[in-house]
Amino acid sequence: MKGRNEQEEAIVKLLRHVQHVDEHIEGSMGNVSVMREEIRALSRSSGTPSLFFTLNPADGHNPITSFLAGKDINIDAPFNNPDSRFTSTDRLKTLAANPVAGAKFFHLMVDEFIGEFLGTKRPGKHGVFGRVKHFYGVVE
Repeated sequence: MKGRNEQEEAIVKLLRHVQHVDEHIEGSMGNVSVMREEIRALSRSSGTPSLFFTLNPADGHNPITSFLAGKDINIDAPFNNPDSRFTSTDRLKTLAANPVAGAKFFHLMVDEFIGEFLGTKRPGKHGVFGRVKHFYGVVE
């Protein structure tokens, strides 16, 4: 990026310094720029990605979140409506009262997705699409 005059050049220089400082701060523009460059480097070394995936675990609608929040549900009966005493609103209220349960649920789902779906925890490291060479995950 190049400024059109002396003032703009000074601003561009300042922005470069700020970007250098904030590249280690999660979610900052500098950090996003570093991640973008990491993905480009991975693409250059290994080729274009074959699959892009967006994971949205929907923690407010899953009985596991209620379980992690300490609700008395039968987690061993996931297909028999283990939290039938709770409405969807009850689950959302439980999540709002215990956001740590939501964070634990998110971590569990992402960990299981990477381990089982992509196969990093499976024998031979084979997932649903075969052996995954690389993956890159970003949480917003």
